[in-house]
Amino acid sequence: MTPVTDEGPDPGRDEARRWLEEELASGEYRVRESVVERVLDRLAELLPSPGLTGTLPGWASWVVLAAVLVAVLAVLTRAARDRRRQAVLGRRAPDGAVLPDRPLTAAAYRERAARALAAGEPDAALLDAYRAVAAEADGRGWLPDRPGRTAHELAAELGARVPALAGELAEAADRFDAVRYGAAHVAADQARAVLELGLRLDRPDVRPGPAPGPRPAVPR
Repeated sequence: MTPVTDEGPDPGRDEARRWLEEELASGEYRVRESVVERVLDRLAELLPSPGLTGTLPGWASWVVLAAVLVAVLAVLTRAARDRRRQAVLGRRAPDGAVLPDRPLTAAAYRERAARALAAGEPDAALLDAYRAVAAEADGRGWLPDRPGRTAHELAAELGARVPALAGELAEAADRFDAVRYGAAHVAADQARAVLELGLRLDRPDVRPGPAPGPRPAVPR
């Protein structure tokens, strides 16, 4: 019979293993069997042996079980965030273009960036914030229609139209490429700065005019 103390029942090895199996097999904590087995084996090593239960406080097994559960949940949370980040990084346009063949609107990219910031994912937020800049430039005709612009091509061309923001555009392009291709990470304030940069481009005192069209041929 399971010993009972003032603190409650003291779970033995088999019972603690069963509890952890049920926890890991439920809902969002479901992981591959090999991972579960490793965790359970480690738990069995950490829990006091049955012969020692009479010499240890009743809460000792609870502390060990709680510590293992916290460690497992931390690993699963990190893995889930990495999968979400890889999904965002996987939305790559061909040939290094900032926007795919069928881009979203600038507003949609900004909304997605804001959601990523709120979720604590600044890398994904920065990528979508810079895509919003590119989509805004295309949608408003600030630049000549040329699909496939890279981050630095966009910064150079748009910076030439808005010299006051040329430096910030170049810096945003650097960070976009570093996150997208170099697996770099950015802080939340850096992602927020790119999001705000796109909004500043649309201010009346900053907004570039329509891109110049082709020059008409001069009759001879």
